[in-house]
Amino acid sequence: MSRLRGKIGLIAPNSEIAALAKRVSSEFEGILDVYEGNLEEGVKAARSALTCGSEVFISRGATAYLIETELKTPVVQIVFSGVDLIKTVEKAKQFDSRFAFVGHENLFKELEGPYVFFGYTLHIEKFKEYNDIKRIIHNAYTTNNIKVFMGGEAVVKTARELGLKGILIECGIESIKRAVLEASRLAEMKAIESERYLQFKAITEHSSEGIMFVDNNEKVVYMNPAAKNMFLKKTRLNEHAGQLAIKDLLPKLEKTVRAGKPSFQVYDSISDTKIIANYIPLVLGSAKLGGLVSFQDITRIEELEKRIRREQYAKGLVAKYTFDHILTYDSRLTKILAYAKRIAQTDSSILITGESGTGKELMAQSIHNASPRKNGPFVAINCAALPENILESELFGYVDGAFTGARKSGKAGLFELAHMGTIFLDEIGDIPLNVQSHLLRVIQEKEVVRIGDDRVIPVNIRIISATNKDLGQMVKQGKFREDLYYRLDIIRIKLPSLRERIEDIPHLCNWFIRHYCHTNKIPLKTMSKGALNLLKLYSWPGNVRELQNFMESLVIFTDREPVIDEKTVEQLLQDKLNNNQLSELQSEYRTLINGAKSEAGILRKYEMQSIKEVLQKVNGNKSEAARILGISTTTLWRRLKSINPDGQLREM
Repeated sequence: MSRLRGKIGLIAPNSEIAALAKRVSSEFEGILDVYEGNLEEGVKAARSALTCGSEVFISRGATAYLIETELKTPVVQIVFSGVDLIKTVEKAKQFDSRFAFVGHENLFKELEGPYVFFGYTLHIEKFKEYNDIKRIIHNAYTTNNIKVFMGGEAVVKTARELGLKGILIECGIESIKRAVLEASRLAEMKAIESERYLQFKAITEHSSEGIMFVDNNEKVVYMNPAAKNMFLKKTRLNEHAGQLAIKDLLPKLEKTVRAGKPSFQVYDSISDTKIIANYIPLVLGSAKLGGLVSFQDITRIEELEKRIRREQYAKGLVAKYTFDHILTYDSRLTKILAYAKRIAQTDSSILITGESGTGKELMAQSIHNASPRKNGPFVAINCAALPENILESELFGYVDGAFTGARKSGKAGLFELAHMGTIFLDEIGDIPLNVQSHLLRVIQEKEVVRIGDDRVIPVNIRIISATNKDLGQMVKQGKFREDLYYRLDIIRIKLPSLRERIEDIPHLCNWFIRHYCHTNKIPLKTMSKGALNLLKLYSWPGNVRELQNFMESLVIFTDREPVIDEKTVEQLLQDKLNNNQLSELQSEYRTLINGAKSEAGILRKYEMQSIKEVLQKVNGNKSEAARILGISTTTLWRRLKSINPDGQLREM
């Protein structure tokens, strides 16, 4: 038998039933307590049982009725079985051919009588109150000449006092078992109801959200502590001064409550506190039961958000940069930024591609801060920086004992930490294949399972990944999962290299000069036009990151010089270039200052240099080259023909 809940008190009206009940109690794991007492004595026994924890009672006839009436508690009747009745009738037949069952109306709800069978007549006599028994027996005797009466202790006693025959209806053990099973179901329902009430009470009593129930007359019938604290402390209203109406508390909800229609995000105020309220009507079938009003203190929510943001900053789970930090005058990058601002409003996965140093994480942080998730965490990880086993535990977390050296308390993974925010997977092309499989499951199911655990943790995150590798080519080579690739590459943003936007170099240089002069407490300096032109001629394979590091060195190197000239720039560039590269750069610079090449020519030179590098990489396949460059094949041909009419790329 499954474990039953609740406590049952069986009030036996006589010693025979008590003895049977005690035999039955051993089968019900201690939930059944047996007491003996008839009528008023039974009620006293039930009161005693209540103090011992009984929640449901079992009894018979008038005793059951009295317990239920006086104690207002559920009572299960011991119903006579067919066998019990047959045995009693057999006894009655020995004395007369006419006899009557006398019992409380609860026992004979569907029986009226008299019944005639095999030459015997059986009358059914019902009573509601104990005091009615004597009158009913007397009337049956004088009216129908009935001399034999069957029933409980009170019926037998009364019949004998009137000089008539009284036969006690005995009940069998099966009748008691059925009553206990029925009572246990009631006790189980009461236990479930009590649990739900406690859960409801815990939710409402400890919720920071204000909760009120309003009846059909728009009167407030319940307020949780948060609501009382809000209304009764900030207003002059008194909950004991009469039932409060919704119009007294939230006037803007009065029409909504009256109409019985749901309403959400209604702005109102309590004294000087701004709140946002919701109303939900409660309907059971066709019956309206009033409604539920919930509201929150907007000021408190803002304070909590600020605290969460401070905590996230302390943990480093924030995005510091926005689109305002991306400095450009380049038309191509400007279009990319406009596109990125639009897609920031979606929840789709984003793949940012571009050479190392082009600002992929800067773009990822900007997208996060422009998205609806901006108040959530921003979690970044460099997938190439960690060994395979550490990367997996960092991403997905682990439990105690998952592996040697695991923290005893376990550890939440980065996907858990990024819940309701964004996770940035930098250098995604370097993630091992077996970790790719785990990552794919997380993306598909939106669930994380820590290493060494079987518990599923739901996560709500946006994934932004970045790479400087050709993932499509890696898929063909079997180095990257195709299904994961398509999951990550929903929206692609390709960032141009610095040599593709050389018109931004002067602006970036001036910004870095101001920044590093301020940081190092050096007087502000400027750059000569020649120095800027020389920097525009350099190819910057490390892109903006390389330029930033170079400018920091340049500012410190020229700390006492008010102007940075081309000679100083050339001197520092010597550390980056071999002799041939330096000679070529100097030659280009001399050509430029002699006027033989315009700045547009410099742009064409590096555009063609980029095209040349890509075409060499794909063995001259122009369709593949156009895809990598992010342009159409027609555009690629047009750019080639603008330099060489035959469309062929010659050595430069």
